[in-house]
Amino acid sequence: MNRRPEDWPDVARAGVGTVVITVRHTEGPPQQREVAVAAEAERRKEAWPPGLLGWSLFTGTDGRALLAYEQWSDDAALDAALAAPEPYLPGIPGTEPATPVRYRLARSYPGGAPGQTPGCLVTPVFDTDGPERQRHFLDTLFAMAGDDATRDVGQLPGALCAHFHLSADGTRVLGFAEWTDEAAHLAAVGAQDTAASRQRLTGEIPGVRPSGHHRWHPHTALTA
Repeated sequence: MNRRPEDWPDVARAGVGTVVITVRHTEGPPQQREVAVAAEAERRKEAWPPGLLGWSLFTGTDGRALLAYEQWSDDAALDAALAAPEPYLPGIPGTEPATPVRYRLARSYPGGAPGQTPGCLVTPVFDTDGPERQRHFLDTLFAMAGDDATRDVGQLPGALCAHFHLSADGTRVLGFAEWTDEAAHLAAVGAQDTAASRQRLTGEIPGVRPSGHHRWHPHTALTA
């Protein structure tokens, strides 16, 4: 198993059919760091089950949250790992295990300038009333970008790309947006020229409800 030199997962890598995203919370920065270091060490030393292609860990800029992003070949591989004599536990080792929340990468668009590297992840989440609302939401989002699907992202300084994941149960859309740094995203959120688009996106689509977003720094990205 190798550690990716850029410490960032290849979200669009070939062969990924299932994504598991897990969020856990700690009591503060010292525990956040302790749990992150221990979780990485555990993932490095343990045997990975067939079909687990990548595991990445992010630490919340709030000093408390942790996010694990797992890439699997398909549901069958994950199911086999969960049913093994010594079951694989998805998520963040050392924290409470839970039933994995499965996602599919649905659509992506790039942005930013050549040579820019990500340093901050932003994950907006939207609750949705079923698969049809998930698809409608993405169609609306991409239609807002016009004929050039990279335009809206590229015009925001520091925005690099965005990948949209649909939960397999139809209840959620999660954005995986790569930014150069936290300051760039904070500036974009406060920009007046994006206020109208944000309002339309978050408040005017029936069956879709925004449930907030978090910012993260990369801790590690491991690949099989």
